Amino acid sequence: MISKYSRVTALCLSVLLFISLVPVSVLGDEGMFLPDKINQLPLKKLQQRGLQIPVTDIYNPNRPSIKDAVVIVDGGTGEFLSSEGLLLTNHHVAFDALVSASDQSKDYASNGYLAKNRSEELPARGYTVQITQELKDVTAEVMSGVTDTTPQQERSAAIAGKSRAIEVASAKPDAGITAHVLPMNEGLSYYLFTYLELRDVRIVYSPPKNIGFFGGDPDNFEWPRHCGDFTFMRVYAGADGKPADYSPSNVPYRPAKFLSISMAGVKENDFVMVMGYPGSTRRYRESYSVAYNQDVFMPFLIDLFNKQIEVLRGAGKNDRELQIKLQSRIFDIANTVKDFEGSVVAMRRFGIVDQKRKEEAAFTDWINQNPDRRKAYEDVLPALQTAYDELQKTQPRDILIQQVAELSDFFAVVGLTSSAAADKEKPQAQRNPNLEMGVMRARSALEQIFAERIPGFEREMLSFLLRKGAELPADQKIEPIEKRFGNLKGDARVRAEEEFARAVTESKNLSTPESVSKLFDMTTAQLRQLNEPVSDFAAEMRALNGQVATRTRAFNGVMGRLRPLLVSGISEMRGGLPYPDANRTLRFTYGDVRGYIPHDAAIYQAFTNLSGVVEKDIGHEPFDAPEKLKQLYRTRDFGPYATPDGQNVPVDFLSTTDIIGGNSGSPIMNGRGEQVGIIFDGNYEGLGNDFFYNDAKGRAISVDIRYVLFIADKFGGAGYILKELDIKSAPATLRRAA
Repeated sequence: MISKYSRVTALCLSVLLFISLVPVSVLGDEGMFLPDKINQLPLKKLQQRGLQIPVTDIYNPNRPSIKDAVVIVDGGTGEFLSSEGLLLTNHHVAFDALVSASDQSKDYASNGYLAKNRSEELPARGYTVQITQELKDVTAEVMSGVTDTTPQQERSAAIAGKSRAIEVASAKPDAGITAHVLPMNEGLSYYLFTYLELRDVRIVYSPPKNIGFFGGDPDNFEWPRHCGDFTFMRVYAGADGKPADYSPSNVPYRPAKFLSISMAGVKENDFVMVMGYPGSTRRYRESYSVAYNQDVFMPFLIDLFNKQIEVLRGAGKNDRELQIKLQSRIFDIANTVKDFEGSVVAMRRFGIVDQKRKEEAAFTDWINQNPDRRKAYEDVLPALQTAYDELQKTQPRDILIQQVAELSDFFAVVGLTSSAAADKEKPQAQRNPNLEMGVMRARSALEQIFAERIPGFEREMLSFLLRKGAELPADQKIEPIEKRFGNLKGDARVRAEEEFARAVTESKNLSTPESVSKLFDMTTAQLRQLNEPVSDFAAEMRALNGQVATRTRAFNGVMGRLRPLLVSGISEMRGGLPYPDANRTLRFTYGDVRGYIPHDAAIYQAFTNLSGVVEKDIGHEPFDAPEKLKQLYRTRDFGPYATPDGQNVPVDFLSTTDIIGGNSGSPIMNGRGEQVGIIFDGNYEGLGNDFFYNDAKGRAISVDIRYVLFIADKFGGAGYILKELDIKSAPATLRRAA
């Protein structure tokens, strides 16, 4: 499944930030377009392909449009389907809420959930829904007073200050309006986005896991797919219609716009379009960045995450309640691993690094044709190469330092104690107020940290990371690790690392929130007297991590200086700016329903059906179709949701629409703007699409809306939901009452 824009995703994308190389012409159906740029697309060609509504029905700043029906839900996207706040999103987007509400007596994550009426709708704790209110180009305001000669530090401070001022002026906290100013095209332009944030979200109907995630990890990112990845939720507001925390007295939120549904289905080559909130793409990165990600950063994280999955599965093996609680975490990590693995394979297979180098050579030739260009741009690529050469001197050492320092919340808190003690011993005027605030937050979070802590996971992961430290080249060794184990060889070192990991993570003296909290009241001398391995080691790694953060800021400062210059030069050479990389803001994309050729001697059709679910069923996870579903198939009890021949139910379909993680739950619509499916995945052959677009093989995978309705009605007993929907091309029994 395409990733939610999750904590794992954010971690992977925030370790280092990199510059991009910009192609201007797009291939095939490539493009994640800002809504206010839709009217600049080749509309006549889109109309010839099947677009039947005016673009003002898709995005209109002055009246309700499809833009108002498509929202952010947790780490994914959702869409309003009724005037009563009914929302559709992915099963995997809602999965955290199902896990959080589950225990041994009620495993909603595995068994699904059905609210028979609104009073039974299940609170999705921690979930919010955000609706884009306004998007506006504020480049002139942000960049006023900033010139090409403004020193970089002053430039960055001025841009940050003006962006923050715009955000403060635009936000209305009492009304639930938040505001964010974000750079586009690597900082050549800036946009203001305001959102209405609703805090009361509830689950109405979610199918069991063996429908919502049928096929599990083996089918993840694969085609053919037979997954019913959907969940119905409802959004509530206070009695006054304003955002409110959960309360039984809240009322369904009334959206400005909701989508109609089409029962007519789609066929090969039909025009379709998607609106959603893609998380992040890096399609314009230069060859140095692509090579680093392909050869260093992503392979390291693949190894790390595979180990995490192994350890987490082991932790829950003999503890059913812990197993239930870990489901979402394991799913998120496993999803990211497969995405990374496929991306590395794709980048190597398609030679993306070499392609980027050829683009950079063409850019260099263009620069050298004109003395003004040389003056403006000739230093950009050499400076980038120098920055990456410097970066490589401490990689993968710096990645490993960060992973050890942030091993767990417990480890991070203990590592903070030495810094806090040293800070308290300074004169009051020299103390760090941010550190004092950090201590307050850490102490207040200890109860929760210990409630969620898994010492066995910490122990095994620390042992794994210490092994990684031993494997570093001689010029990248980590001193706190080497001073403890550097004089040992072979099995002796491995045993010592394992014993140390046990001592660090299973200290009897630091086994309660109270015992850890007391550390913050101690002096440096008192902490040393404790002789706790975890305290000393965590503090040393925290200090090294601070050095890594300093190097990262310096690297990003260089990137920030070069980024606009390179983008400007490439855009000048190619004749205009491309669509900006995805950054979790509302985007529009379009394409056709279409199969593909995955490899030699194989052709994949664009559709799957319920018969395929039955064919895959083997009676146990991950191919364990529910007995009731198989019975519906055997008796051909399909209701109005069948294929035209009446012998099947459509399940999933492919399209060329350009999507990425964060698009999970996005509506895929026909040319009339009616929802025909819900995005939930991309195909394995199309991975790497955060770095490059693959027109020949890249496909988005959607659940057919008829399967959504079939499961909710015929399987789940949630047919009452359908009475709220505006269903087009449907039998009279399914049409919404006037």
